[in-house]
Amino acid sequence: MTTFHEARPASAADESYARLRAMLVGGDFSPGERLLENELTGQLGVSRTPLREALRRLQSDGLVTLSGRGVVVAQPSPKDIVDLYRYRAVLEGFTAELVATRHQAGELAPVQIERLRQLRDQVEHGADATTTASANLDLHRYIASLSGNSFVIESLSRVWDIISIASVENLSDDAEWRAAINDHHRDIVEAIADGDPVAASTAARQHVLAACGVYAQQHSATR
Repeated sequence: MTTFHEARPASAADESYARLRAMLVGGDFSPGERLLENELTGQLGVSRTPLREALRRLQSDGLVTLSGRGVVVAQPSPKDIVDLYRYRAVLEGFTAELVATRHQAGELAPVQIERLRQLRDQVEHGADATTTASANLDLHRYIASLSGNSFVIESLSRVWDIISIASVENLSDDAEWRAAINDHHRDIVEAIADGDPVAASTAARQHVLAACGVYAQQHSATR
């Protein structure tokens, strides 16, 4: 007999959802690309029923959409991306505030603050744009994980994934912007380490809004 304390085994739909989401975020498909059921069932080794359930969940997440051509990878408009960045700024400001508040209250261990600094350093010393982008997301995810608020973590995960799929990450090879990112991260991490919720929230929010500005400027320049 199953009790509430027993973990429910992952279903074929759950596994398909997790694998497809990772493929989408990892860039295996391009924005606007049609997802073919017969190809995906072969890739994932599942039948159409769990695949379709996984696709419905991904549609709910905003990662795929329905069109006249069937299911396609989400292709947000530039306005959508700007709106997402602004929403993300509010959420990340809130998570940084929560983490700093928890540290102020003595709820974080020294090893967790040290981990924040390690992740910050990994972003600064990334060998290339790909590894730096990965380290950057790891840092942001870790800050969110320390907030202790599962609702904001879930919301941010969806925002990060949509932005990743749209391929609009702002960790470019531009030296000035890379230096600015490093400064922003130092401000965020040290504000958290100081247990200063206001400074942490302000630094995190300004960081994401700056990234939004870079995206908007880049998009404008390529129109």
